[in-house]
Amino acid sequence: MVKGLVLAFLAFAVFAWGDVVVKKIGSDLDPFEVTFFGSVIPLVFAPAFMTPGSRVFDLVRWNRPWLMAIRLVCAAAATPLSVMTFRRLPYTEAFALLFLTPSLVTILSAFVLKEQVRWRRGLALCAAFLGVLMVVKPSFEELLSWHFVALASALCSAAVVITGRMIGHTEERFTLIGTVFLSTAALSGLLMIPSFTWPTSDQWLLLTAFAATTFIAQALLTIATPYVPADRVSSAQYSQILWALGIGPFFHEWPGTLTFVGIVIVVGADLFIFSQEHDVSA
Repeated sequence: MVKGLVLAFLAFAVFAWGDVVVKKIGSDLDPFEVTFFGSVIPLVFAPAFMTPGSRVFDLVRWNRPWLMAIRLVCAAAATPLSVMTFRRLPYTEAFALLFLTPSLVTILSAFVLKEQVRWRRGLALCAAFLGVLMVVKPSFEELLSWHFVALASALCSAAVVITGRMIGHTEERFTLIGTVFLSTAALSGLLMIPSFTWPTSDQWLLLTAFAATTFIAQALLTIATPYVPADRVSSAQYSQILWALGIGPFFHEWPGTLTFVGIVIVVGADLFIFSQEHDVSA
C-alpha cells in the first residue's frame, strides 16, 4: 500500500511539472501542436507497457469498440483542452476547475452506471462547486472564455474514467494506455495543421520535456496500480494543488485568502467523495 501511494504521489508530481513546461511554452506554439508532440513521443515507447501475450495490434483490436471509441474521443479532447487551460488561466484556477473531475465522475456514475449517490455525497458535490466559484470568482465575461474550456476538459476526463470502469476488465492494459496516446496524437495532429510552425531548438527541448513527463507519470501510475486501490491512487491527484501553490509565484501568480479557502473546500469535498466510494466498495 505505502509503495503504491508513494509512486502515485510521484506520478502526480511529474504531471504537475509537465504543466510547468506547458506554461513555459506559452502561446508561441499552437496548443494542438504541443499536445501532438506530447503524445506521439510517448506512443513510441508505449510498448513498454506490454505484458506477456500482448501484441501491437491490440491497439486496434477492441472487445467493446463503441465504448472504446467514446473513451478515446474524450481522452483526445481532454489533453488539448487541459493544455489551453494551463496556458491561459492561473495555476490555482486551472487546478480548481480540473479538480471537479471526481465530482463529475460521481454525477455521471449515478446516471450512466446507475450507482446510488447518497445525500452526503450530494452535499459534497455542492461544496466542491462552491469552492470552485470562490477560487475563480467568475464574471460573465470570464464564464464565456477559458473557464468553460477547463470545465470541458474536466467533463471529458470524467467520461474517460466512466468508460474506463465499463471496459477496464475487457481490454488489455497496453490497449487502454496506448490507444490514449494514439488517439490524442491523431486528433491533435490533424487540428495542428493550419497553424503548424516548426519548433525552434529551445521549443524542441520543452516539447521533449513535456513528452517525457507524460510518459514517466503514466508509467508510475501504471506501476502503482497493483499495489493500491484505484480510488486511493486517484486521491493522490490532490497533491498537485500544493505544487500549484508552490510553482505559481514563479509565474507571478499570488493566490489570495479566498482562493486558499476555496481550494481547501474543493479538495476536502472531493476527498470526502473518494472516502465514501471506498466505504461503499469495502
